Amino acid sequence: MTAKEQKFLTLFAEAARCRLPEDEKEFLSAMSGLAAFDVSSALLAWEYFLTTLDGEAAKNPALAAVITDGTERVIAAKSQQRLIKAITDSAVIRAGIYRRSPTAMSRAETAAYAAQVLLSGKSEEGDDIMRCAMKNASGNFGPFMAAVVDRLIVELVRKNPAKPSFPKKLSAQILAFSDKIKGPEKAFIAQRIREL
Repeated sequence: MTAKEQKFLTLFAEAARCRLPEDEKEFLSAMSGLAAFDVSSALLAWEYFLTTLDGEAAKNPALAAVITDGTERVIAAKSQQRLIKAITDSAVIRAGIYRRSPTAMSRAETAAYAAQVLLSGKSEEGDDIMRCAMKNASGNFGPFMAAVVDRLIVELVRKNPAKPSFPKKLSAQILAFSDKIKGPEKAFIAQRIREL
């Protein structure tokens, strides 16, 4: 066993020993140590915890908050770009953040991550984010979609200030999900897309 492998296993064992959600500080400290050691290792450990604790997280919002929101903050503090890449590449992380997180539907960061995935042209991953967000227990899918559309507009204007416009495929994708919204956000989203 190499020294790097031993360090990873030591930090991973430290996180795995924690009783969640009671040992939140110790768990996040161990995850922070993993992220400082190697972001890829921290992402691997995060996927493990999201997978093994998924059933319990569905029933316990405090546990879900620790393994989704808390760990997301730790990874984002170390490397936001790696976090966005992990959201794009890992269905487990997407589901953890957008389906299980008790606060993801109301945070600007998660809307910005979703907008970046949608703008990257990865339509399957974008669809997965929206499907997970629709199933989030908070029930705030409409406001979340409105925040994503606002963020998309900001990014599109930043790319082409002279003539910003929604790509046809992206606007069709957004409108398809906005049709599933029951509330005033549905009309707001369609209007915002037409304005560009």
